[in-house]
Amino acid sequence: MRRARHVRMHGADFMATGDIIADAVGGKWHNPSGAFNVALKENLTALSVADDWSEARKEWKATGNVWYIPMNDEAAEVLPEPHKSSHPHYCICGHPIAWHFEIENSENGRIEIVGSEHIGFWMIVRHLIENLDMPEDMVTEERVKEWITEAVKSMKAEWWWKTNGEQFEEWFDEIKELDLIINTRKGKNYWDIDTGRHEHQLLMRKKSEGTIGTPDYQMASIVWRWNHPDNKKTAQINTRGYPNDRLWNDLMIFYFNREKHQNTFNEANVEREERIAHIIEERRQMEERRKREQEEWKERQRIQNIERTRREEELQQRRDVALENFCRENEINEFSAETGRNDWEQSFLGEMIYKINNLQNISEKQRKRIIKIINREDDKATEKQLAYIRKLGGTPDKYMTKRKASEVITELLENR
Repeated sequence: MRRARHVRMHGADFMATGDIIADAVGGKWHNPSGAFNVALKENLTALSVADDWSEARKEWKATGNVWYIPMNDEAAEVLPEPHKSSHPHYCICGHPIAWHFEIENSENGRIEIVGSEHIGFWMIVRHLIENLDMPEDMVTEERVKEWITEAVKSMKAEWWWKTNGEQFEEWFDEIKELDLIINTRKGKNYWDIDTGRHEHQLLMRKKSEGTIGTPDYQMASIVWRWNHPDNKKTAQINTRGYPNDRLWNDLMIFYFNREKHQNTFNEANVEREERIAHIIEERRQMEERRKREQEEWKERQRIQNIERTRREEELQQRRDVALENFCRENEINEFSAETGRNDWEQSFLGEMIYKINNLQNISEKQRKRIIKIINREDDKATEKQLAYIRKLGGTPDKYMTKRKASEVITELLENR
């Protein structure tokens, strides 16, 4: 059972004011209406020295003692005498209460208990006039209500922190980091370079979803509701000064389930780390494969270059002997473009030499033309040819052509 606590109200010791209070507050307290207000008037008047309500109400002041006792707790175990044996958990007007504000009659010393709905008038009027030196004409109903709101909030916060503050701070510090991880919702997709996949942004869940106590309950962030620096409007540390029941209950639920939440986070973290390790391994293998393929490509290029060089060398070798082979195969002397007797023959022979050296095909007609130009079949044999035939033992014909002379010389040489 949660223990109730006894605290002192701010500005607690009030002095009697006599007639100075007069009619400082709104009209409903001149002649109260409503069952509980009427009951308050009648009961307090009966316990006062004065018999008239307008005078009797001036006799009562707040002592500053206040006890908060949840409705399900036993008030008699908390309240001191005479309150524990009079009307615990009830205002003198008969209304059920959890907050017990003590008031005292400054004329006869009688003490009583009222609830937060009725302590406002008795405490505030005398406090504003006596302790804050506020002129009577400024003590309006609106100002009283404003002061009540702030004062009661402050007293409730003070009681709450004395009762639960140490436990709250311990539990909150324990779960605040985990809360920002677990009590989240999925935002937009983004590409995570580490995991190599699309991930969801994790945003604080600012509003709960589902029904509390059921599996589908999605708790709003405790940190957001309590003291997140971005929550300027509704952070309860600023608006209330202490957590409301929903936040307090959610904190307890989350705290006692923190091991499960931690396991959930750990599992997700392990999955992420394994994914990252897998991606790193994949990238390492890809890099190794890329390097291997690059090396293989380089090796292929090297071999191709060697082969190309070999072919080029072979081709060049063929080119180097192409003209020589052509002349040998066609039984003609090696020639150059200058062998031609005129410009046309020189141009023709130059073109044919280019084709032969570049291993290009020449037509049969072109081949015969080359032979005809080189051998000069229509020319007479030279004196040198004729002399050589005689030297070899032959008898040259005076009408012998150069070609015939070449054939005779060849035959004579073979017969020697």
